[in-house]
Order: sequence, then structure tokens, then C-alpha cells
Amino acid sequence: MTSAGHILAAAAESWPRRPAIIDARGAIGYADLYHQSHVLKRDLLRAGLRPGMGLGISGRNSRHFVAAMIAGMDCGAVVFPLSHQLKAEEAGQILADTRMHAVLDDGSGNLPLEEGGRALRCCGQTLRLRWTGISQEMAVTGLEDAAFVRYTSGTTGQSKGVVLSHRRILERVEVTRQALGLTPEDAVLWVLPMAYHFLVSILVYLRSGAAIVLARDLLAHHLVEAANRHRATMLYAAPMHIRLLTAAAPGEIATLKYVISTSAAIPPAVARAFTQRHGIPVVQAYGVIEAGLPLVDHLSTRAAPETVGRPIAGFEVALFDEEFSPLAGGGVGRLAVRGPGMFDAYLNPWQPAEAVLTDGWFLTGDLARHAADGRIVVCGREKHVINVAGNKVFPEEVEGVLNAHPDVAVARVYGKDHPVMGEIVCAEVVAAGDTVLEMASLQDFCRRRLSPYKVPQHIRQVAEVSRTHSGKLRRVRYPPPSVGTRERSG
Repeated sequence: MTSAGHILAAAAESWPRRPAIIDARGAIGYADLYHQSHVLKRDLLRAGLRPGMGLGISGRNSRHFVAAMIAGMDCGAVVFPLSHQLKAEEAGQILADTRMHAVLDDGSGNLPLEEGGRALRCCGQTLRLRWTGISQEMAVTGLEDAAFVRYTSGTTGQSKGVVLSHRRILERVEVTRQALGLTPEDAVLWVLPMAYHFLVSILVYLRSGAAIVLARDLLAHHLVEAANRHRATMLYAAPMHIRLLTAAAPGEIATLKYVISTSAAIPPAVARAFTQRHGIPVVQAYGVIEAGLPLVDHLSTRAAPETVGRPIAGFEVALFDEEFSPLAGGGVGRLAVRGPGMFDAYLNPWQPAEAVLTDGWFLTGDLARHAADGRIVVCGREKHVINVAGNKVFPEEVEGVLNAHPDVAVARVYGKDHPVMGEIVCAEVVAAGDTVLEMASLQDFCRRRLSPYKVPQHIRQVAEVSRTHSGKLRRVRYPPPSVGTRERSG
């Protein structure tokens, strides 16, 4: 197996009639999905796509999105998954930065390209292939084996294009497959956006022969129905999805064996509430596009939802101080990882991985510590730490407390400049249901669980908090007031 696109071909040979994807239209088997992808590859080549060109793939979670991604890589093109939720300005910036040659989409997005294009059929869906006007003689990267570029979600500053070669993709898919231990008897309930979770999620499931069950929406009763109907054994989801399913009746989720939380830290109280109600363990996985999925809390041991576990086979993890020396004597340090499948380069400006890594180590930008049993606890992002009179506050810790309040659906914590303290802690909170939150009560709730300097001095109720397209909280310093908010200072 020399190409990432060969993963589906191998799966089709091994499990031709087993379901690869199950959606509202029913199940499509591995052999049929491969055939659809192979026909699309032929049509793309006939339309003029050539090795080294950049091909954007935009669309909703679907069987045709999977087939299109693999067809593009099989052509030798460099594929760029693009969220259909991108605004025209965001998509236009990526098109300008990457200088990709063409975009294949299902019409669900808002791309700043001329209408028309060439119609191609795949999995019963009509897709549009549109050229961007970039010279077809110009390769999109200088990396001969480049296969995939994904833009980071841009939680802090400008997003970056992360480049991976076929070789690196195959490395990370294989180590992740071994770590998760999936088999053709498994079915994964899928709720995350494929445009942000393809390499060490969708490709891993295809490599394992597992079925991917696409949720029709995020309503709890529909998720439960899909899980039970298709006998899902694993849920790989964000904390908000897990919290939604906690409300299901005990015993109602009959076939799930375990739940993996990813994309953001899950409040331990939420994980434990789910496990107590359903008897299903919830563990965390730590993923980063530059490295894959280097950390997973092991599925066969006692779950510790406050940790992201230990490194999977082949990976190493280290904590460094600000001088990039190994952290001595415990405490919180800069989290670094190294192992198979590391990224090859950043796209624009071009930076080979060797210029970014130090002795193979990638600094993730997260701060972490070791738990008593050696597992890794992520404390927060380096750039998000709030400095209150010399005391460091991690927004994620305060959010975990606020999110544990029964009347809070989600919280976002941030720092605000203060003339005496340096910074103070502030928070936005979204109510669970139609509750009107009592801000003084929320502050008292925090005081009983946090050191005084960590308690938010300003809390405001908002209708929603801003998120990136991958579902992470969008981190900004001192967000502007929202319409119709209620604020409490203290």
C-alpha cells in the first residue's frame, strides 16, 4: 500500500460486501464505495486534473465526500478538505493562500467561484468541478509526494495549511488503527465534520473495515435511534454531543461499548454523569493535525476523563520549560510530542517540518502535567493563560466548573486587562433551556470550587458562544458585548 487512496481499495478487497457508510439512503458496501470513487477518479482525470495539482473538496458529511477525497488523492492531486460552513470570505482567503487549481463541491457551501463548471456524478450525487484560473503548470507544493493539506481551525490567530504526504498519512493511520483496535464487527456513530476529521478518523475506520454511521442531525433521540438501529459500538464525538446523549434513558443506548471525547476538553463531571447513567466509559483522545492522535486514554483500563491518557505505541510525550529543557520536579510544562506520521510542512509561507520541529519534537501549544499514575492532564493553551496578579488561570479549568452547573449549557472564559491586577477572569455563559441565570449564584458556585483569583469577576449570559468550524471555542480577548446579555460583576 503506497498511496493513501489505496486504503479503500484494500478494504474493498478484504470486506467487499460489508457496509462502509450507513446514512439516510441506507448502506453502501466497501466494494461499491470503491467503485464509485474509482469512477470519479477516472472522470477527474478526463476533466484535466493532474498529479501535483490542488483540489478542494467541499461538501456535507456524506458518502460522496468520502469517495471524492479518496478519488482526488488517487489522481495524485493534493486534496484540501473545505468545510461547507465556511463563509465566502474565509473560503476565498484559503483559495488565495493555497493557489489550488480546482474545487469539487456538492453545492452546499458558499464558495467565491463562478457558477457553472463541469457536472460529475458520484454516489448518486451531482458534484461540480470548477477551475480557479491558477496555471495548471504550477504544482501546489514543492513536495513530490504531497497528498493532503488541512487548514487549522484558527482558534488563535491566522490558520495554517498543514501538508501531509502519502507516506505520513499511511504511518499515522496504521498506528491509530492499532491503538483503537477497531474490527469489521464495529460500527462508529459519526457526528463530527468530516472536513476537519478525515485522516485519523474516517481513513482509520475504512482501514479497519468498520461501518461509519452518519447521524442525520444532532438531536439526541435521532442519535440514539441511529446508534441502536445500526448497532454502533463506538461514539467518537465532542463533549457537547456526549452531554446531549446523557439525557437519554438508562439502558436506551444498547450497543455502545465506549465513547471517545475529542476536539475539546470534556468536563470530568459530564463524562462521569454519562458513565453513571449509561454504564459506558468515556475516555479522552488528544488530536492535533500536525501529529495525528498521539494520546488516547486506554480503552481497556479504568477511565480517567480528566486525562488524555498515555502516548499510543510509537509516540513519545515530553513536558518542557520555557527554555525547551525537560521539566524537572513535576508541575506544568509545555506539551511536546514526536512519533510516526508527523506533518511534512506548513504550506504558506512554506516551512518544512524540519524547520519547525526540535529534535523531532513538536510543541503543541498546550500546557500539561502528569497525573499521579503517569497519564497526561492538559491544563490549557499557552496563549490563553490569564495572569491575575502573577497567578496563572487556565480558562479551561474555570469553564469546567461553570459547565458543571446544572443550569449552564456551555461557558467561555477569557481575560480582561485590569490596571491593578494585570488581568481579571471574565466569562460568557449559555443557559440550559430557557433559564435566566442568576450571576451571583454562579459566582458562589465557583467560589466553592475554585481559588479566589480564579473566580470570574464578570459573568454575562449570552444566547451562544462563538465557535470555530471544527467545533472548538473561538478564543478572543475580551469579546464585545452581545445583544441582550445579562452581566454581573463582583
